[in-house]
Amino acid sequence: SSGINAEYGDTISIMKVFIVLALCAVASSANLRSLLDTTYTDVSGRSYTLSDFRGKYLALYHSASWCGPCRRFTPNLINAYNALLGRNFQVIWISKDRNSRDSDAFFKKMPWVRMSFNEGRGTRGNELFKLTNQRYIPAVTIVDPNFRIINDQARSDIERSGSRGFPWRD
Repeated sequence: SSGINAEYGDTISIMKVFIVLALCAVASSANLRSLLDTTYTDVSGRSYTLSDFRGKYLALYHSASWCGPCRRFTPNLINAYNALLGRNFQVIWISKDRNSRDSDAFFKKMPWVRMSFNEGRGTRGNELFKLTNQRYIPAVTIVDPNFRIINDQARSDIERSGSRGFPWRD
């Protein structure tokens, strides 16, 4: 036993690290899916559920109307979104506005769906912000169809390459 440990100890330790990382990724993916399992609406008021986005890459977009960088970035994301219409891509907006009136006014310019204002500003939105490693807005996280985060800092990639960079893997 000690001979095996001496000979393969480093390999076994590395394998244990990979197993732990894989288990963490599975747990993170399940938690992300759970946090995203809610109802969304588009500008017309039509409701959607997470199952409507099955098989799609999701861009979780945290922003607010009072944020200058958000107002400057949103047109870039709209251009990328419009160029990718009909592809396996959906943006989910999560408002960080201070009140629903400002949130509603800002959302009218967006062609995608949003999480309700109360959920976005509440526990669900805050947990998503933390789980996706965000620290400031505007923030964009790309999630693959299996609910794995593939890019938690996608804003700069979208600014740099637009829709050509889809799905903006990290």
